[in-house]
Amino acid sequence: MRTILLTFFAAILLAATATATANNSSQTKEEQPGEIVAKVNGVPIYEKELNESLALRFKKKKAYGLNANTFRQGISHAIQMQILNDLIDSAVIYQAAMSMENPPDVEEQVNQKILSLASTFGSEKKYDEFLSTKDTSLENKRAYYRKNYLVQAYFDRKGLTSPDIPEDDIKALYEQQKEGFKTPEQVKISQIFIKVDKKLPPEEKKERKQVAEQARKMLLDGTNFSDVTSKLSETTDLEISGGDRGYVKRGLLPQSVDDVAFSIMPWKISNVIESEFGYHVLMVSDKKPAGYSPYENVRDFLLRYLETEAVRENVATHTRELREKAKIEILLKKEEGNTASKTGKTETNTGS
Repeated sequence: MRTILLTFFAAILLAATATATANNSSQTKEEQPGEIVAKVNGVPIYEKELNESLALRFKKKKAYGLNANTFRQGISHAIQMQILNDLIDSAVIYQAAMSMENPPDVEEQVNQKILSLASTFGSEKKYDEFLSTKDTSLENKRAYYRKNYLVQAYFDRKGLTSPDIPEDDIKALYEQQKEGFKTPEQVKISQIFIKVDKKLPPEEKKERKQVAEQARKMLLDGTNFSDVTSKLSETTDLEISGGDRGYVKRGLLPQSVDDVAFSIMPWKISNVIESEFGYHVLMVSDKKPAGYSPYENVRDFLLRYLETEAVRENVATHTRELREKAKIEILLKKEEGNTASKTGKTETNTGS
């Protein structure tokens, strides 16, 4: 379930971590974190974090050449609040993870992850240079993965990541989604194919058909498909496979060929069939009627889906519980006409 958690919180944690060094004393005035837009148990969330999260979510910061502050001015207060609430969720979860007794040492995991990523660039230095082109750094990446692994360990300890899915629930989902596992009618065919260019004059086209007729006669006389294919078929993949096309679903072949393939009796040699591509001679060796993929074939897929949904719900429920206990101050000021207003309303949740 660790990959599930990474998917849930990657964007939030990345945005929050991207500005984790916002208070660094070496920053210029332009790089300062700005006003505080919320507090979670007294810990501030800065305007810069919100701006970076908005830019990350909409992926327009680079595309339109806008800096985060300019970009934010075009976003409604309601959407800003959605992103801010994501940051608050991230904060209450991270604070809870930090308060674990005997927290795990995640540095080895972080180092291994960074080494793995850096190896594709040749060195950590080159990886850091690449990250600088993406407005981040190796330090921020380390902080991001440090948070992720700590949060994952916290969820594991809380038992949120190992849901017990009853077999009956998996079977019930299979019945609900059964139409999605429907398999079309299929036939297993061998084919002789004589290609005909549309621009060929009638006489040459007639000669090509005669080759197909010759191939059919050889098959009727007892020559096996592989020998006829290697002698007369001009399609390399058919020559290699001895004319065996394997199982083909209804509707994938040219219409004229499809009609014959799904009506001919097994082991009978078809007449020469003309299609827009050339001439075909078929033999069907097996037929599979339309039906449904067996439960056993799709059970693991359904189980993973139900586990993912269960983890999502577990985490969402636990996050709500953490928020209810936290002291949350919303300081984001509502704007007039979509720009920052100094008459914004402050909302405070004092928790329980």
